[in-house]
Amino acid sequence: MTRNRVIWSEGLFLRPQHFQQLERSTEMLVEARTAGALAHGWGFSRLVIDPEALKIGRIAIKSAHGVMPDGTPFVIPEEYPAPPPLELPNEVRDAIVYLALPSQRAGMPEYALDDGPQAMLVRYIASDAKIDDAVLGMQDSADTKLGRLNLRFLVEGEPREAFCSMGVVRLVEKRSTGQVVLDDSYIAPSLECRAQPALQEFLVEARNLVRHRADALAARLGQSAQKGVGEVQEFLTLQVTNRFDPWLSHLAERITLHPEALYTVLLQLAGEMASFSPNRKRRARDHAPYRHDDLRGSFEPVMADIRELLTEVINPNAVKIPLQERAKGLYTGTVPDLELLRTAMFVLVVNAQMSSETLRQRLPTQLKIGPPDKIKEMVMLQLPGIAPQPLPMAPPRLPYYAGFTYFELDRRSDFWKQLEATRLMALHIAGDFPGLQIEMWALRP
Repeated sequence: MTRNRVIWSEGLFLRPQHFQQLERSTEMLVEARTAGALAHGWGFSRLVIDPEALKIGRIAIKSAHGVMPDGTPFVIPEEYPAPPPLELPNEVRDAIVYLALPSQRAGMPEYALDDGPQAMLVRYIASDAKIDDAVLGMQDSADTKLGRLNLRFLVEGEPREAFCSMGVVRLVEKRSTGQVVLDDSYIAPSLECRAQPALQEFLVEARNLVRHRADALAARLGQSAQKGVGEVQEFLTLQVTNRFDPWLSHLAERITLHPEALYTVLLQLAGEMASFSPNRKRRARDHAPYRHDDLRGSFEPVMADIRELLTEVINPNAVKIPLQERAKGLYTGTVPDLELLRTAMFVLVVNAQMSSETLRQRLPTQLKIGPPDKIKEMVMLQLPGIAPQPLPMAPPRLPYYAGFTYFELDRRSDFWKQLEATRLMALHIAGDFPGLQIEMWALRP
């Protein structure tokens, strides 16, 4: 069917076909100029299913606004009546119900003057209306025939080749009581996220996950003991979450938000967060391209990715082991994670009112480290215990304090395995170390 424009000339004998062709050429012009402005420019911007109809075995639309895949807009019930309710047979289950409109086809009529059996495949059915004159002072009205969209429901499995269609709901089953059960997880093609509660829930969930992770990171990095840590991963992660928190909050408040725009932002969030996940080898996962006619299949894998990335337990590379002074020169500490004892590097950070070189030489000879129940025996019998080895400089993942000296604990000691039973560690410092300050850190590999 050609859509070339009509050539108007003097003396032209007007026929209905001239105006029909004018409509076709105008529609083509609008479609061609807007096609590149928005990909996937079809779907529902509003959809309300009649809950009362479901109770009696029917599917009916109370209100629906949107655009069909061929670009035909619809506004139900304000401009067009809803399609006739669909009576579902008892044997139908696990099927998508489609909103369908006959397609434009060359050589086939588009309008019917009455709603008879022969009008099944025409796009518009005529209805009578009185149209008022829009000119001020003109009170006349004219009887006019207007075309309403010939919309109907089709169930998955019925022939749809002659129709332009898009999914409305997914049917689970029709119960013996006659009630229709719908699949709440189904997401119909949409122009706006607000038209589908599930899309809005994805957005809110992602924002809340980002906000929770940002709060946790900010609290951790705000602790004085963590300031100056060389490891920058948590700061970079906080930077990402701080960027996405207001962005997602803004999207949640937008009146119009296309699903693909939300999908793009969520993909970016998942990709950036993957940079901080060693389990992923710091690479983003491959996700299938956006599918406008399968929104659940598009969004769910990305959301699962985001949930996993943003709910991972935050394990800082540098873990401080708090030490409590039980008596003069006697300290104890509890290692919070058994895995630290098995894999981490343990470092003592020490300062006293003496030169660093003197501290480096004296401390290893007067410090005993081991299980609390063995520390007295180690001191009395002068057993070596877990030896501290002086480090030439501060490990880059630890806080740097001017004047402090760093020692690595020798994990090869026989006493080290005994620590795993209770995760308790005792330190005994003999001799005089005026102004002694001591911290213990575990560095994950």
